[in-house]
Amino acid sequence: MIEVLRIIGLILFSSVKFLFAPSTVYLSGYNYWQTLLITIVGGILGVTVFFYTGSAIFSFIKDRFSTSGTARKTFSKKNRFIIRIKASWGILGVAMLSPCLLSIPLGSLIAARYFRYDRRTLPMLIGAVVFWSLLLTTATALIGPLFE
Repeated sequence: MIEVLRIIGLILFSSVKFLFAPSTVYLSGYNYWQTLLITIVGGILGVTVFFYTGSAIFSFIKDRFSTSGTARKTFSKKNRFIIRIKASWGILGVAMLSPCLLSIPLGSLIAARYFRYDRRTLPMLIGAVVFWSLLLTTATALIGPLFE
C-alpha cells in the first residue's frame, strides 16, 4: 500500500515538475523502465488535465465576457509579441518547450489558449512528454549512479 501511494505521488510530481521527475524517480530506487513509465504517465496526465481545464476556462471566458464583435482590437506590444511567438514557433515549439523549460501546466495552458481547436495540439504535447521523458531518464540513468 505504501508503495502504491509512493508511485501515485511520483506520478503527480511528474505531472507538475517534469524537469526534475526522472531524476527524482530514478534516485528513489526505481529502474530505468519503471522511471520511464512513471514519468510518461505523469506527464500525459498533467498535459491532459491542464490542457482540457485550460480549454474549458478559456472557452468560458470567451463566451461569458466577449464583446459583440463591434469593438476594434488594439495591438499593444504584448499582443504583438504573443502573435510573433505564435507565428514563429507554433504548436510544435510550444509542445517541445513545455515539459522542460515552460513546465507542463504553463505549456498546456498556453497551448489551450492559442491552439485548442487544432487537432494536432494534444498529440504533439504528449509526443513531447514522451521525447523528454526518454531523454531525461536516459541521462539520469547514465549519470545517476555517480550520485548513489
